[in-house]
Amino acid sequence: MADGEEGREVESEGFETMAIHGSEGEDPHRALTPPLYMTSTFTFPNVEEMGRVLSGERPGYVYSRGSNPTVASLEKVVAQLEGGESGVAFASGMGAIAAVLLHFAKSRRPLVFSRHIYTGTRHFVSEMLEPLGIPVRFVDLRVNGEGLSGLRSRLEEGAGGVFCESPSNPSLDIVDIAAVSALCREYGVPLAVDNTFPSPALQNPLRLGATIVVHSATKYLGGHGDLLGGVAVGSREAMRQIATVEGPLLGATLSPMNGWLILRGIKTLSLRMEAHTLRAGALAKLFAESSQVLEVRYPGLPSHPGYETARRQMAGAGGMLSVVFAGREEAGRFMNALRVVKIGVSLGDPASLVEHPARMSHRGYSREERESMGIPEGLVRLSVGLESLPDLQIDVEEALRAL
Repeated sequence: MADGEEGREVESEGFETMAIHGSEGEDPHRALTPPLYMTSTFTFPNVEEMGRVLSGERPGYVYSRGSNPTVASLEKVVAQLEGGESGVAFASGMGAIAAVLLHFAKSRRPLVFSRHIYTGTRHFVSEMLEPLGIPVRFVDLRVNGEGLSGLRSRLEEGAGGVFCESPSNPSLDIVDIAAVSALCREYGVPLAVDNTFPSPALQNPLRLGATIVVHSATKYLGGHGDLLGGVAVGSREAMRQIATVEGPLLGATLSPMNGWLILRGIKTLSLRMEAHTLRAGALAKLFAESSQVLEVRYPGLPSHPGYETARRQMAGAGGMLSVVFAGREEAGRFMNALRVVKIGVSLGDPASLVEHPARMSHRGYSREERESMGIPEGLVRLSVGLESLPDLQIDVEEALRAL
């Protein structure tokens, strides 16, 4: 090793390079794989040193509910990949979402949500924010919906924050993140974007002007269906506030083991997203050719209302798609006929998964409420995995024939 090389980090703006080498440079033993610090508590040689760390005079770790070296490595890598200054990790995606929304809620001003959002976020709004007296407003932010005019009227009334996702779960609608970000900046209102579906490999909301980006790391970041985790990324000051208040006080602390597994998953994120997108695009075309399917919702198809916006803000259409059958019965028959694709509520795994929101994730809502969210009775959501494409195509074709 040449003089001066010890401790040197890889410097690159390449996504794949950052994903693989972004956590290097902190281990004195120069382990190729980041160390796993499985400890709850850190000790000190004397009380003076502990005081310096507690006061922030010196960097260090005290208790893993507040910070842990393995988890800090994950936060650093995701922040780099998203183009943010800093990140905070959580025990689940809902932990990250809850922390960000409570951070926004401190303004005591109304929070504005896209009408088309993940059901867990919607439940947090109805079961936590509204009962606490936090004003909530919903706007159709889809490019083919109410759009910016509805948002502008809400912002003129005063708002403490805006929250959206694109593509949306499970309706696969697209929000013009750059346009929404510009309008939020005009009114001085922070914008948080759930970027779980595309992952940072395909979309970077912060680079499009958003204030904060959140992920369910359970999905594509981890990528193997064997953990729970969440991450929020944004400015150094915003993340400092969340990391020192909402994060530790909510107690939604990411375990070091899960942080280590997510770091491992991120190393192959770019390759996996390419493979997911390839397979999802092929299945979307297959569905589009079927007379049994009323509608295919996939932002990679020119027929999608948000196609042009998705092309502009995404590096690929991703591995998620939804198809609409004639009704609940047809959706169930299609799902029951699948053999390779498994019935399950999650997404982003190597295994392909299918869910029927009307029976599963959104069963607690009335039919009318689901329709208002863009979820008809016959909608089926697929998380297209990494199985052989011919096997997936045959599986889908046979299930369609069962109709």
